[in-house]
Amino acid sequence: MSADDFPLPGQVGEQFLRFAGEPRNIGSLVKPSGKGSAIGQCGDSIVVYLRIDDGAIADIKVAPRGCIYTVVCASAMSELAKGRDLDRALELEPEEVVAALGGLPEDHMHCARLAVNTLGEAIADYFKKNASSGSNGPGNGTGPLKP
Repeated sequence: MSADDFPLPGQVGEQFLRFAGEPRNIGSLVKPSGKGSAIGQCGDSIVVYLRIDDGAIADIKVAPRGCIYTVVCASAMSELAKGRDLDRALELEPEEVVAALGGLPEDHMHCARLAVNTLGEAIADYFKKNASSGSNGPGNGTGPLKP
């Protein structure tokens, strides 16, 4: 990261700084129920790992690579998505991530979109795995799929 990757005073709020100082849900999951990855327009990337139980996000880990804005947006998205059922998680909007952070500079709004889009990729992977395996039981570690 270069010095240009860090926000200038007044560009971000306290919530952003809290997430920057202590990012949440960073890491990976062994045998995730769903995994998604995406690369943003700036070249930053995020990988999202999900553990789905009873149709809801029981655990989520994110592995962001890039500027502090990408790390913070991935972290905030993970906090917003955790515990949501899959339908509600798919309704998560970049504006909710931005609001949870107390705002973002306009030139970094794409980081919130990247985080939300990657969550969608992980959920799509979960559905694809369950559709192709034909098994929704506890033996695959994903829990039952809700109709």
